[in-house]
Amino acid sequence: MMLMGIDTSIPQASVALLSDGKVLAQAEVVKNATASNQILFLIDKVLTSSGVNLQNLDGFCLTTGPGSFTGLRVGASILKGLLLATSKPFVKIDTLEALALKAMPTANKICAILDARKKEVYTASFYGNGAVLERLTPDRALTPSQLCQEIKEPTIFLGTGLDSYSSFLISQLGRNFIQIKSKCPDTVAACAARLAENSFENKKKTHLHELTIKYVRKSEAELKFEEKNL
Repeated sequence: MMLMGIDTSIPQASVALLSDGKVLAQAEVVKNATASNQILFLIDKVLTSSGVNLQNLDGFCLTTGPGSFTGLRVGASILKGLLLATSKPFVKIDTLEALALKAMPTANKICAILDARKKEVYTASFYGNGAVLERLTPDRALTPSQLCQEIKEPTIFLGTGLDSYSSFLISQLGRNFIQIKSKCPDTVAACAARLAENSFENKKKTHLHELTIKYVRKSEAELKFEEKNL
């Protein structure tokens, strides 16, 4: 099975090709550049470097949130174009779950966090059960203080939320805060493809209306609209 994974939910968006569990090619956007300007280039790059064309693929997977609202919409729009061009099936993958897979294998609890702005993080916790991630919490938007109150054991933290809150988490959690020592070579897109490969037959979708995004919380525009209509 050959799948293309696409992640635009985090600032360092990525694309990967996975064939029977092996990453054939992967690429990430240049730091501080917008995903919308580079993601099509990355798709072409991984296809060209691996000698694969879109029709060779068995399907696609996309991280569908939580994450950057703009990034998620960019990814959904690009995938819709690919689906219209190829008529291939796709699988939706939770962003935090794909991120948590980068910490595997481990015997520790895993906490994936993304910066959600407004002094909050998107977060979910997992345990590694063999080669399988076992979800402990749903995806939520919490303040770093609320998250710390839930951490009662040594936990691996990873994700863009650490860029803003690692110092705070370390000061509050002490030995219960563990940061990954060795960097996983897989991009988030590659991790998403691994998750999709394991569940492809059961979770694959074929209709565009099934391509939905997991925002977790309402956008600023939605909140302002509700305020005006109170």
